[in-house]
Amino acid sequence: MINKSKVITHRGLEPTKIHFFSESSYEAFRDHLSRGFAGIEFDPILTRDGIIVCHDTNLTRVTSGKDTRNIIELTTTEVLSTPLPNGRIPTLDEVMNMIRDSNSTSNALHLKARLQNQELLEKLIGALKKHEDILERLIVFDVKGETAKKLKRVYPKLRLAASIAHPYDIERYNGSVGGTLMTIDEAIALKQLQLIDGVWGDEWDTIGENGTSKQFYTKDNFDRLHDAELFVALVTPELHNTSPGLYGGESHADARDTKTLFARIQQIKEAGADYFCTDYPEEVASLK
Repeated sequence: MINKSKVITHRGLEPTKIHFFSESSYEAFRDHLSRGFAGIEFDPILTRDGIIVCHDTNLTRVTSGKDTRNIIELTTTEVLSTPLPNGRIPTLDEVMNMIRDSNSTSNALHLKARLQNQELLEKLIGALKKHEDILERLIVFDVKGETAKKLKRVYPKLRLAASIAHPYDIERYNGSVGGTLMTIDEAIALKQLQLIDGVWGDEWDTIGENGTSKQFYTKDNFDRLHDAELFVALVTPELHNTSPGLYGGESHADARDTKTLFARIQQIKEAGADYFCTDYPEEVASLK
């Protein structure tokens, strides 16, 4: 079995549970952290005077269009007073404190490209200082090389992961994510410089060049990464198909239905992946 110790829940989502808590809500994270998974995946974003956790840069989608304000233009108090359908938006401190109070070991902090400029990165580095006792329980992913240098200088024990993808996916989607995608060779080069500890796999779809098909999550690729002493965490195919708030308009064929999806995740497990970030945590944890 994959078991829960290898499963990272994605944005507090769990579509198989009717009336589950809202995406990236305090309540969803608290629920997932109480159930024995490796950890949660979450997205810090700056307000005018602090850091909260939300996938989007504005409130439009999470409030179903009722509030369209940009988060960076609001105070933390203003953001926290914005109601979600079933829960509330948490601060970064609240999420980190929930992690501290849980038995989780591998929580994925998504350091989006927009947070990797000097000014915003320094704010995040400062915010993590009070949580230095639990930084080993984080995986900070999507890091660029220069960002990794800065983070390792301040927090050498912090686990960092570069986002890797198939070259054709990098060509098509790297602009959508701010240039954070890299090849396996580029990730191994960062490991040789002792700047990263693992990789965060992104298989955007199965479409290859000139009408061909492709797979990025393969045993050969995972073996190369493990030989370089990198752990392999990845997003499962539905995150590039049915998860809300997609960046590139992609549609992963392996997530066209849950039967196909779970069969593919089983193959990915057999190929040797270490961590699975998914919208279906219980189902993935139970795969053989």
